[in-house]
This record gives sequence, C-alpha cells and structure tokens, in this order.
Amino acid sequence: MLYHISKLHSDEQELIKKAPLLVTILVAGADGSVHNNELDKSIELIHIKSFSESSDIRLLYKEIDHDVKLSLIAILKELPTDGVEREKRIIDQLAELNPILAKMEPHISREFYLSLKDFAFRVAQTSGGLFGFNTINYHEKEAIKLSMINEPIG
Repeated sequence: MLYHISKLHSDEQELIKKAPLLVTILVAGADGSVHNNELDKSIELIHIKSFSESSDIRLLYKEIDHDVKLSLIAILKELPTDGVEREKRIIDQLAELNPILAKMEPHISREFYLSLKDFAFRVAQTSGGLFGFNTINYHEKEAIKLSMINEPIG
C-alpha cells in the first residue's frame, strides 16, 4: 500500500496512515470515554494486521505498527476531551479520506476501506458484554459503520 500512496501529497499519505488510529479512537470513544483496554486491543490488532492483511495493506499496518502507542497518545492529546466534540472532529477527518481514496487504484481503495471496517468491528468487540454476548453497544454499532467514508467500488 505504501507504493500506492507514494503518489499522494504528504498530508494525504499521513491521513491514510492515521486512519486506523482515528477509527480506534472513534469506536473506543463511542460510549463517551476511551479506555486503556480498548487502546491496548487496537495496538494488538494493528500488529496482527501487519502480518495478516493482503500484501498491499499489510505494509501500511507495518508502517504504523512500530510507534502506534505514541501516535495514539499524540492524537488523543490533539483531540477535545468532550466525547461529542471529539467524535465530530474525527468524523470530519475521516471524511477527508473520500477524495484521497478516489485518487487511488480502485481495488486498493476498496481493500483499505474493508480493512478499516473490519478493524472498527474488532475494536468495538473489546469492551462490554457478558461472556462474549452483546459486546457491541448501540453507539459502537453506529460508529463501526464508518458512514463518513464512502465505500469505494473496485
């Protein structure tokens, strides 16, 4: 994937790399607060995806894997502490992916989008529930739709 985004402007490349971290904070904070166990699980998921994703997408996760915890902390410090305002800011940033994804090869855009959706779902599963049931609450169900990102066709 790094090859595919190398043709983009540097700020667009950074947003692509930042997207899984923004998704983490969006989903983890859907209930109003971001918990350490959700952040820890997302760090683990990023590491897993750096091996398990398709070759193009895997390279992106490898790139962000080496300093993901520090990156998450830095992003959280930049965002408002109020849950509603934080969510709005993240939604606005993730919506900026739409014109970027349109510039990329369709199959890569689609793989990346599907990877983000899967990632959001897995982060949502990390909190709540009893014995694995009802682990995703209503707010998380809405967040994992990632409706601010248009599904690429490809």
